Amino acid sequence: MKKKNRLYVVLLFIVSLFAMMPMFTTSYKSSHDTKFHLTNIITLTEQIKKETFPSGIVGNIGNDFGYATNLFYPPLAHTSISYMNVVINNPLISIKIFYLAILFLSGLTMYYLARKLSKSDEIGFISAVIYMLFPYHLTNIYIRDAQGEALLFVFLPLIFSSLYELFSEDGNKNKFYPLFIIGYVGGMLSHLTMMIYFTILILVYLAIKYKKTFKNIKYFVTASLFILGITSFFYVPLLEHKILGDYRVFKDGVMVQGTQDHGLELNRYINIFSDYGNNKAKYFIDGITLILLAITIFKYKKIDKKYIPIIIFGLISIFLSSKYFPWDSLPRSTRMIQYPWRFETFVALSISIIAPLCLNLMNDKKLACIFLSFAILLLAQPMLRQASDEVINLNHIEYVYGLGYQQEYMPVNINENLDYYNSRNKDVIITDGIGEVKTTLNDVPNLEFTVNTDSIVTIELPRIYYLGYTLKGNNKTYQLYENDKGFVETKVESGTYNLEYTGTKIDRICNYISIISLLGCVILIWKKR
Repeated sequence: MKKKNRLYVVLLFIVSLFAMMPMFTTSYKSSHDTKFHLTNIITLTEQIKKETFPSGIVGNIGNDFGYATNLFYPPLAHTSISYMNVVINNPLISIKIFYLAILFLSGLTMYYLARKLSKSDEIGFISAVIYMLFPYHLTNIYIRDAQGEALLFVFLPLIFSSLYELFSEDGNKNKFYPLFIIGYVGGMLSHLTMMIYFTILILVYLAIKYKKTFKNIKYFVTASLFILGITSFFYVPLLEHKILGDYRVFKDGVMVQGTQDHGLELNRYINIFSDYGNNKAKYFIDGITLILLAITIFKYKKIDKKYIPIIIFGLISIFLSSKYFPWDSLPRSTRMIQYPWRFETFVALSISIIAPLCLNLMNDKKLACIFLSFAILLLAQPMLRQASDEVINLNHIEYVYGLGYQQEYMPVNINENLDYYNSRNKDVIITDGIGEVKTTLNDVPNLEFTVNTDSIVTIELPRIYYLGYTLKGNNKTYQLYENDKGFVETKVESGTYNLEYTGTKIDRICNYISIISLLGCVILIWKKR
């Protein structure tokens, strides 16, 4: 790395430190999703301490019947913080360090992209500062505490960079694989829903550029196979539960409701006084960036054609984020975004690249760079506050929040029998037949118990039903199914039994596929370096 580049990297880290200073110097306060993330991180940390490589089922949440957030929710953010928490032993400090790290990394990936496109270190640096301090980006960190969406900011510039390296005459095709694969794998494991929409837009671009796409088709096919292989450990169990199970997250009216009503008025983008300095979500573009964008549009006449797709990408994203896009007229399956304003992530990506291009009009870009970065950071200060004044107390954790606002990862049968779910004890219950049951171990997801009976009895286990549990006893494996209350049920005779969460056979195969694909990817990148 050149000395000049190292300087800008250090400056980006300093910007990250100043942006995160209010969070590090005050007690951690509850924001929109804080308690959901915190409870899942704490329970996942406890599992890691016991198993190193935890299953998708965690205790405490879900009345300690075993809840499967990680079977449905992209695991990268929670898992990263949880492993950090094993060492630090403080989940709130771990979350703060996580946000500092990904804010800095998002700056680095944007700096790499914008510098590559503009051939200017100064423009690359300002693009990175705008991207890092974009109001919606800071909203994800401070107001929403949306760890997955904040993490997504790190990976999107890598995908744009990979396409530039592949399609441009001055690009390096050998860099395509690491950039594209890391970008996509990281994105899918951060926020799968947003990556689906991102992919749709990318596919439209590739279709328009069909000549270049087909010329380089082997690159896309090879990279896609690695991406699908590496991430199969996550999306295959997810698909299994969608196809073979009956869970709230996949039901109409649970995650998909009046989507269009949550769209933005277009003036929210330019109303810089809207919610400025308060504890509400910020959807505007900051004043400095707006000025730069206006100068670029109206004064800078030499916008290279390579920026046109990025501009169109941004304009489409603005439309998709607005209340004028007819979301509610589309099939429900297309409305899994829930909130159209989430497309501001894509808007931030586009504007951060385009707005600083006007620096080419300035005689002293370095001086302008220093002034602009300082001004943007100064304007960001009133936005660096969390959504409430409620200080998180680690001695009083409310695990019910770990279920999610809609309790979306519950079986439908649980939701229809909430009184039973809330009053049920932690014992193995005989629901049909006569006998006695003694529980010897109940450590979610594991369960050991002994049954004494003269016949075959039906038992209900104190576990919410998810695919992948394995019950063994009497030298055989028993078939498990979901009962009408949403719990695991089976038929057994006298004997000692052991329940574990092993994942389904397909899940276990996919775990090996993920490992093999990752190793293969490393070998490919090593050979192409």
